[in-house]
Amino acid sequence: MADGHPGDLATRDLAVFWHPCSQMRDYRDFPPLEVIGAHGTRLELADGRTILDAISSWWCKALGHGHPHLAAALRRQLETFEHVITANTTSAPLVRLCERLLAAANGQPPTAWGPSAAPGRRPGHFGKVFLADNGSTAVEIALKMALQAQAQRGAPGRTRFAAFENGYHGETVGALSVGDLDLYAAPFRALCFSVQRTGGLPYRRGPHDPAWLDAGASWPAIEAALDTEADTLAAIVYEPVLQAAGGMRFFSPDLLLRLRGWADAHGVYLIADEIAAGMGRLGAILASHLAEGGGRLSRAALPDFAVLSKGLTAGTLPLSAVLTTDAVYALFDADYGDGRAFLHSNTFTGNALAVAVANAVLDVFAADDILGRVGSLAPHLRAAMEAVAASRPYLRGLRACGLVAAVDICAAEGTPLDPRRRTGYAVYREAVRRGALLRPIGDTMYLFPPLTATAAEIDQMAAILADSLDAVVGA
Repeated sequence: MADGHPGDLATRDLAVFWHPCSQMRDYRDFPPLEVIGAHGTRLELADGRTILDAISSWWCKALGHGHPHLAAALRRQLETFEHVITANTTSAPLVRLCERLLAAANGQPPTAWGPSAAPGRRPGHFGKVFLADNGSTAVEIALKMALQAQAQRGAPGRTRFAAFENGYHGETVGALSVGDLDLYAAPFRALCFSVQRTGGLPYRRGPHDPAWLDAGASWPAIEAALDTEADTLAAIVYEPVLQAAGGMRFFSPDLLLRLRGWADAHGVYLIADEIAAGMGRLGAILASHLAEGGGRLSRAALPDFAVLSKGLTAGTLPLSAVLTTDAVYALFDADYGDGRAFLHSNTFTGNALAVAVANAVLDVFAADDILGRVGSLAPHLRAAMEAVAASRPYLRGLRACGLVAAVDICAAEGTPLDPRRRTGYAVYREAVRRGALLRPIGDTMYLFPPLTATAAEIDQMAAILADSLDAVVGA
């Protein structure tokens, strides 16, 4: 237990609450921050300080904290009803959200999914939406759908999955299995199933990289690896373009086009985990829309299953969605006695409060041109991070796309630091002291601001990062 007065909130916290993704012993000398308010990009603390949320509170606060339109939508729905089972019930907001999500994911313009969009479904690649309450569960749903769909299309031998090196898809057992981060999965290997792991990804620095749209050199080895299990794969699982938890790494969007072509030729489904990269983070509703380059909305590499969460409600309430095609859905459409139904259930599927907020998020995205805003701010964020790295030779591997920018703290010769030194963690602690919440991934420092952050706030985040690095590592 932390030292302190028994009535002190941090002491009481550590006596009862097990914090997520934490070694609890760290909190003994770095107590949890007591938040009493949150507005825009800033968190208000009980000690009187205000700090910048430079990581969008685990990447979900797409529209910042306390957005008034989202709060108003939540209050209105609360006065109507807060939750009703969605097995054999429906509501107008639920149907409207599904229609709007499909239109946005299918690359329709904001007029088709904004606040004034006409009701009804529009044609496009995706045709159905399955809702759940968190990203890990949505990944599990997509895995189960793909497996059952393969069996029901006459390919029961397709029971395996392929996934990428450095991938992360959540922390339920199936999601851990298709992920590639031992930090989270190692203690639970006995529960996990085997997966074909695909390496040699075409990592790039971002859209400014001359090779951004060329995965040609990497593809032959990836293709050869996939070919070895072409007859047994149910699906390939991947995070399109951005591997967030795997170190904020970007790979060439051209790989998405090549995967789509290979999967079509071999009867394999594609599952795109858009949880971190989607909902505008890289400048498009889906990162899969970037397959043919920035400034052009591509439908050429859309997956069979797209998984959304985090920014779907802008971090206001838990909600996730699996979007799939009419072709997949048709494989489950039969008489009940045929045993082809998809019998996955979540108690809070289609929760009315979360649905209301998600509709409000789409309102704001369309009315405030959030995607355009990301496009205009992205060069500013990259320039700010470039300025941080320019005079600090121990920072390597600068990369940026949309409103994500990252850099690695390295040894003098460019090699990784000893992780036991926990240099990134020390920088994190220093940054909190200086006024910004920067929660690194090992020794990878990154900025992942709300999409509503201003250029001045981004500059302030970068300045705190620079000062914190100087204090810990040296100028």
